[in-house]
Amino acid sequence: MRGSGGLPLVPNTENLAPNTFLNGGIAADFAMLMRTMKNTVAILMTALAAVAAGQEQGIPTFREAVEVRVMDLDVVVTDSRGRPVPDLAQREFSVKVDGKPVPLDYFARVEEGTIHAPDLASAPPERVLAEYRKGGEAYVPRHFLIYVDLGHLSPGYRGRALEALRDFVTRLGPSDTGRVVLFDRRAKDLTPWTASKETLLSALSRMESGVGMSRLMTEQQTLREIDSTRSAQSRITAARNYAQQERVEVRQMLNDMGSEVTTLTALPGKKAFLFVSGGFESQPGFAMTQYAAGRFNMSLQAFDTRNLASEIDAVVKRANASGVTFYAVDARGLVAEGATASNDDPLANRPGVAFFARGDSQAGMQLLARETGGLALINSNDFDRGLGRIYQDTSTYYSIGINLSKLPATGYRDVRVEVSRPGLTVRARRGFAGRTGEQRARDVTQAALRTNVEYRGIPVTLRLAPARKEKKYYSLPISVTVPASSLTLVPRGDASEARADVYIGVIDDSGNMSDVGREEATFNLPKNAPADAPLNYVVTLQTRKGNQRIVVNVQDRATGRMGTAKADVRVE
Repeated sequence: MRGSGGLPLVPNTENLAPNTFLNGGIAADFAMLMRTMKNTVAILMTALAAVAAGQEQGIPTFREAVEVRVMDLDVVVTDSRGRPVPDLAQREFSVKVDGKPVPLDYFARVEEGTIHAPDLASAPPERVLAEYRKGGEAYVPRHFLIYVDLGHLSPGYRGRALEALRDFVTRLGPSDTGRVVLFDRRAKDLTPWTASKETLLSALSRMESGVGMSRLMTEQQTLREIDSTRSAQSRITAARNYAQQERVEVRQMLNDMGSEVTTLTALPGKKAFLFVSGGFESQPGFAMTQYAAGRFNMSLQAFDTRNLASEIDAVVKRANASGVTFYAVDARGLVAEGATASNDDPLANRPGVAFFARGDSQAGMQLLARETGGLALINSNDFDRGLGRIYQDTSTYYSIGINLSKLPATGYRDVRVEVSRPGLTVRARRGFAGRTGEQRARDVTQAALRTNVEYRGIPVTLRLAPARKEKKYYSLPISVTVPASSLTLVPRGDASEARADVYIGVIDDSGNMSDVGREEATFNLPKNAPADAPLNYVVTLQTRKGNQRIVVNVQDRATGRMGTAKADVRVE
């Protein structure tokens, strides 16, 4: 089975679940300017689109664009004991967008990963395109990004959480895939997307021997400084220095989490971001400054500290726009007492600020889960049961689709889902923003840069020429080739013409990633040329010396069909 444009997902190294396919985007209105490249990589595109013979073509200045806005909602409904309610009918659901009721265009019940509906025509398009058949049943693949924040996790808390995660991984089914990422000052990929439980378990085991605890050690050191001096100014200075460090690291983590959402965007089925942490301060340094000053219940302005509400909100909106659900696990569990607790979670064990510090460190986790329709497991030592609820959440739910094309306004929309049956709890994402064709293409390009995901809706061949040293940078010519038959050709006199958008991104081995550049390309196919004649696109990259990964994504403008290619190169 193939989706619109036939876009199979093909991993670069390890295979995902068999017969798992991706749905292609629909061409949308694109921006005309390429973003400025940042960090260590800059791309200068001098693009020539031509047939194999080398005939040059100009960049088009006009094109047609179509956008369809569809919102797909995964809705979990539970009773007073937290058990899923599987017997609700479509008529019992209501959805409001920006406070106004909207009709439900399709409805399906997913139970134990299996779609139950009168027929697959009533299931969401993404589900139909992504499903594969086993024994006459339609199954929904699940993808778990296991993101472990080691910054505020002591070895004891970490070991307990990792043990529960190992049990969770052993429960995954043959259609499930996972990927493991750890964060401590910066993100580190431990696995690609894989269906191999052995690979995932090995990655979790490797975390046990790492040091981590960057934020926890900074917290411990700052408290020692504050406790060792009676100078009010010295105490406040130490707290403010701590606030600055904490803010930088947590902001970097949230930015990285937003980027990691893109690696889930391109995948079909249920997409879960499993965030395991020892908490992070949503108001960095506020509790520490209160403790240092000996003044409590004061405002943020009084202590000149800033919260991270906008950064957390950006992650929420990115996840909701991409259909990604957050499940947050506070690996500290229940509040403990004694010497061990004072070292493992020192600020949350200081008189006067303990309650606030604990709550502030959990507030961001709760917000991520609540706004995306997920769960936050906090203040509990029963991790197996908590992760069991997450497994249940991703297995049994309702899938509802809303066509937003006829609704006024665009941008981020407030969404609320309710059921008429009393006494039930409903969870679904609380917002939505449609992704344009350009945004989807950039997401796919970034996902291919960061992971082993590839699109092959269009066969793309990437060839590199030797790099040339030019003052500060190196020039790296590359050639992108696609068969003419993979693009939509339109008669133009004695020839045929196809238009495509070419997206290019670069990442180095330190994880520094360029913005994704975009160029419009026009290809001409002479009248007597073979239908599958190769069409070439020549690009010159400017980059620094070092190891680079280059990803090219070619998107047919008429259909939105995409194809990616990647190459790893040492520039010197």
